[in-house]
Amino acid sequence: MDQSEFGQFVAALWERQGWQTQVKNDDGRTFVAVQRPNGGEEGLLWAIPDGEVGGQQVQQFAKLCQQYEVSESAIVTAGTVSDHAEKVSQGSGVELLDGEGVARILKQKEWTDLAEEYGDGGANAEAETGGATSDGDGSPLDQLRAVGDRLGSKLSAALGGTSVPAKPAVAVVLVVALLAAGVLSGVSIPFLGGGGGPVSAESVSPANSTTTLSVAWNARVTDTIDPDESDGKAYPAPRGKQFVLVKMRINNTGDAKTPLKKSAFKLRTANRTYGHQPLAEHEGFIDFPISPNQRYVGWLAFAVPEGSSGTLIYDQNATGTPVTVEFTRDSSIDVNVSQR
Repeated sequence: MDQSEFGQFVAALWERQGWQTQVKNDDGRTFVAVQRPNGGEEGLLWAIPDGEVGGQQVQQFAKLCQQYEVSESAIVTAGTVSDHAEKVSQGSGVELLDGEGVARILKQKEWTDLAEEYGDGGANAEAETGGATSDGDGSPLDQLRAVGDRLGSKLSAALGGTSVPAKPAVAVVLVVALLAAGVLSGVSIPFLGGGGGPVSAESVSPANSTTTLSVAWNARVTDTIDPDESDGKAYPAPRGKQFVLVKMRINNTGDAKTPLKKSAFKLRTANRTYGHQPLAEHEGFIDFPISPNQRYVGWLAFAVPEGSSGTLIYDQNATGTPVTVEFTRDSSIDVNVSQR
């Protein structure tokens, strides 16, 4: 695919997830502005058809998205992602999806028709406007164009000097071949369903609750957790599984002290509910009684099957004390393994 075709392909991929899209070209770069219907959350994608995405590109794109307060952001490429880019992306809010990841998505969702359509250069005029139609002021497309104009202004200045290293393109025909071979498995589409990853949360409010915990949280999926880069120790996910790292800022907004236990926070997938995954020599969450107006920051890791989606829940039985828990996703929280 050339630059324009790949941008339209990425837009079509997000449309399949229920987003409205608009492709924007800026000085040889292609961006896709996305928005949930009815004025919902907004996102910006940088579509790079080939080469290797580097850490500098991630840093510059993250700066741009922070400048315009974009709630969701991702770099999507048919090429590869450097180790430095992966490292920089952690906690930056920018998710990365490489060529193999795109292939896995197409296989899992049975959307290989997209690769065939755009790989053959079959992009049509409808794709250029994200499949939406304009019927005057206030239509979905008109609203989306306004979003695109706002997010797209000053792109050249914000990303000045960025270039994509010249490396052989990963052709879509290779993607299709990998799919046919059946060698690729589970991956998550960045901010599928909104909210920055394949994780949601479920607030609870028992009738006899004695206090309220306000939990701001964010999450990301990773294959390895490295709490201390200086000690040479890292924790790879078990075979066939991935880590879901959840960072939480907890505030007791009630009038009573209540036990705060890591065992109460669990991740529920379609098949089962998982407790946190202990990591030897490293604790991201400490059990203690949290007082009214007291705040606490902690993180938990859950090991779940690759490709799983999950819901963060609070188990009332873990403490024996009924508590109202209000979960709010905050995409500005850096999902790292510090207590800041």
